[in-house]
Amino acid sequence: MISIRRSLTTWLGAATVGRYGSNAMWMLAARFAWIASAATVGIYVARRLGPHDFGVFHYALSLAGIFSIVATLSVESIVIRKLVTEPDANRRTLGSFTALRILSFVAMQALLTTTLLVLRVDPQTAILALVIATGTFGFVLEGPALFYQANVASKYVAIPQLFACLVNSAIRISVAYWHLPLVVLAIAEASINILSFGGALAFYWHAVESPFRWQAERREIVSLLRLALPLGLSGIFTIVDSRIDNLMLGHFLGPEAVGQYTVAARIVENWNLIAALLATAFLPALLQAKQDSAERYRVRLHRLYFALFYGMAALALVTVLVSSPVITLLFGEAFRPAAAVLRVLVWSTLGATLSYVFSQWAINEQHTSMVAAAVGLGVVAKIALNLLFIRHLQMLGVALATLLSCPIGLLATMLPTPHGRTHLALMLRSLATRPRFRSDT
Repeated sequence: MISIRRSLTTWLGAATVGRYGSNAMWMLAARFAWIASAATVGIYVARRLGPHDFGVFHYALSLAGIFSIVATLSVESIVIRKLVTEPDANRRTLGSFTALRILSFVAMQALLTTTLLVLRVDPQTAILALVIATGTFGFVLEGPALFYQANVASKYVAIPQLFACLVNSAIRISVAYWHLPLVVLAIAEASINILSFGGALAFYWHAVESPFRWQAERREIVSLLRLALPLGLSGIFTIVDSRIDNLMLGHFLGPEAVGQYTVAARIVENWNLIAALLATAFLPALLQAKQDSAERYRVRLHRLYFALFYGMAALALVTVLVSSPVITLLFGEAFRPAAAVLRVLVWSTLGATLSYVFSQWAINEQHTSMVAAAVGLGVVAKIALNLLFIRHLQMLGVALATLLSCPIGLLATMLPTPHGRTHLALMLRSLATRPRFRSDT
């Protein structure tokens, strides 16, 4: 135990670890602010709305979310890699990225509006979905946030997110307290990305340069789009993966089931976002290690897998132990069924954590099609398992399908190829053995 403690102290005291650790802490601070908001404001809003109205809103949120991938194309990791490896081309990269996002936003709005008309969605749900979707304009402003992440300065991303959390929480409290229309809650949801990325843009404009100096080039836009297509496909699968549960529950069991399941799912989403933020925060460290040596790259992957997996396992265990009394106490008897769902669903964070680190490795190795395959196969597995379980196990069946789908997608993607099997072996060794912490490798 003393040896482990001494090794951790030495490693954490290293300059590189301190730099990336500080960067991660800022990102985690913003995420914990949202978790605190969910644990206070979110609970208050859920109790005041009740399972039915809460379910109606989240059904609309899921419907809008299905199309949000068109506005992002999941190109963020590619842009960060370009900003790290080609710093002299930052203006061209950011300008082309922003132009691509503008085109994507227009396409997303057109697709969503057309779909709502064709499906003849009821007016309340359609209005809520359209208002929520306007918030994706914030992704047009995301360039500076990616610049700061690439330069290990996530403080300038986290501070606007903290402000967005404060504004969003104030609006949601107002909706619940004064029983305002659900459309005001949709406005609060739409404000998140606009305020978060708009704030990072303001910092960049003040401290670095005007975004009007960026240069969008057609060739660069096409290059980004081509590189993003596998990740865009992965993003589509990811969005479907995160929203299909609510849509299927709404279809088979009704809005009350959506409201109850969403309470458990939102808690798990926050835990997943912590793992995703940490994986993203250490992406520049992995990129640098890959440029230095294969051994340093392997060691950092080992550390990241080990630390994230067992950290999230501990968090999942605590969640299981407190799930029933906490949900009943905070949300009320109407949401009691969510506790049983949470005890199953929270273990899906372990598969998600492995998936986040795997995705960073695949992007670094330019195996982006593997990311799309892993998520896509996981979604296919989830839909099939949902259809198999939902009629007999209802909400628990959906939770069980989510738990099994991610590991199925990862294994089905890595086993068929030699480099996939090699990385699977690294992943399993990383979970089975404690990594070295004695040197700043």
